[in-house]
Amino acid sequence: MELKKSKKANLESKKNSFRLLGLVMICAMVGMAFEHTGFTASDGKQIVQDNSMDVDLVFEPIEEEPPIEEEEITPPPPLVIDEPVIVPDDQKVKDIDFDIDKKIVVLPEVDLKPPTPELPVDFPDVDPIFPGGAAAMQQWIVDNVDYPELAREMGEQGKVYVKFVVDRKGNIEKVSIRKGVSDALDAEAKRVVRKMPNWIPGEKDGKPVSVNFTLPIHFRLG
Repeated sequence: MELKKSKKANLESKKNSFRLLGLVMICAMVGMAFEHTGFTASDGKQIVQDNSMDVDLVFEPIEEEPPIEEEEITPPPPLVIDEPVIVPDDQKVKDIDFDIDKKIVVLPEVDLKPPTPELPVDFPDVDPIFPGGAAAMQQWIVDNVDYPELAREMGEQGKVYVKFVVDRKGNIEKVSIRKGVSDALDAEAKRVVRKMPNWIPGEKDGKPVSVNFTLPIHFRLG
């Protein structure tokens, strides 16, 4: 059995009418949106919305610094050298007076030679003495000597003869080894002598003098 549509129920014929009606409604809504610029508050005053942004941007002009003028350096004037004046042979020239009336100061002669160093004597009238005498010197050496460990291990022992000078002020100087035993014992002997306090200086003709002195130091293992 074939179904047949009623002409009243057929909406295809009204499609164009619906499109036209929708277009009219859209245009009306757009027009209302453009014409609506405000609304009325409860007190009857109309408040107008202003969504525009009008910002004035003011730029201060940038003042350019004037260029720095370079100072002009004035070159120095050229050096002018006077040309020598040639005097003829027959022209007379003023004589120069060499007569000086000032007194001539004569300086005394100064001996520029260095002073001759005093030579130490070997046989003074009075020998230099360690403070307190020979016994005090022997005890001082015993208290201050340090037997070298290497020399102790090697079994080194003997007398080291140390030569030195006692100057006119009692200072000990020019220390050397006159007769040694080994490097270790010789070095220790010189160290002890250099460490000694000032001696009482020797004398010759009633005056203090520098004196050569030789001191034996006996290193012995017990």
